[in-house]
Amino acid sequence: MDIVHCAEMPWGESLVAQRGATDGMAHKRIFEGEEGSPDNFMLVMSREPSSYFSPRHRHPWDQIRFCLEGKIPIAKGLYVEGGEIAYFPEGAHYGPQEGGTDRIVLLLQFGGASGQGFIGPDRLKSARLEMEKAGAFARGVYTVETPQGVRNTDAYEAVWAHEKGAAPAYAEPAYKTPVVMRPVALAWEPAGAAGLSCKRLGVFPHRGLDVTQWRVAAGSQLALEPGAQLRFVFVSSGAGTANGTQVRRWSALRVNAGEEVTLVADETLELLVISLRLMG
Repeated sequence: MDIVHCAEMPWGESLVAQRGATDGMAHKRIFEGEEGSPDNFMLVMSREPSSYFSPRHRHPWDQIRFCLEGKIPIAKGLYVEGGEIAYFPEGAHYGPQEGGTDRIVLLLQFGGASGQGFIGPDRLKSARLEMEKAGAFARGVYTVETPQGVRNTDAYEAVWAHEKGAAPAYAEPAYKTPVVMRPVALAWEPAGAAGLSCKRLGVFPHRGLDVTQWRVAAGSQLALEPGAQLRFVFVSSGAGTANGTQVRRWSALRVNAGEEVTLVADETLELLVISLRLMG
């Protein structure tokens, strides 16, 4: 088990510079997987200005966005608002991302069920810098001059082709659009032990993805038993301990397969738990 206190981390550089000008965009790199693995992932906290723009696009991997503050545009007139969680299935289009408000987002991106994996931020940056020698990135598009004329390609598709040697092969999306989960519309349900309640927000079978919120009353505990999946635990509010180590608002835990963790609440804890089945 690993713990990071995200609120106390400094903001780092933008990890989406391939989208073009991203003034005000910054990221905190929380946990990352193994480059080249079909299970590769990246969990970050993102600070996004309302001026950020990305055209309609899709990815050959999956992602989860938890809007902590503000609201995230994901299509014309459609937003993921504060407290909401969205699942972006592999191959499903979304965007344009334009407008909304300044926001802070917990973002998990991970290899999809097609097994194509996910390009991590260091490899992506290296590819972008190489590609800028021949072309330019702007407003989500990569433009390069060729003997046949100007060629425009979606920025991420261009990076993927540069790194993989071919354009991404998009799987047929299991869901046509992103799925926006609204926890505020669900009641807390008792979850067995005294002081425990939960909201089962979404179960998506292709990667064994499970998204659940837990509330642990002060003085109570939540035991996450060892399993075969990778789990991420994010503390939305409250304070307590995880296997004896202090956690607080915006602490993040990575619980690897086979590991167990017991969370004890000193102040009522509200947690988001994301579980993934491993493919490798």
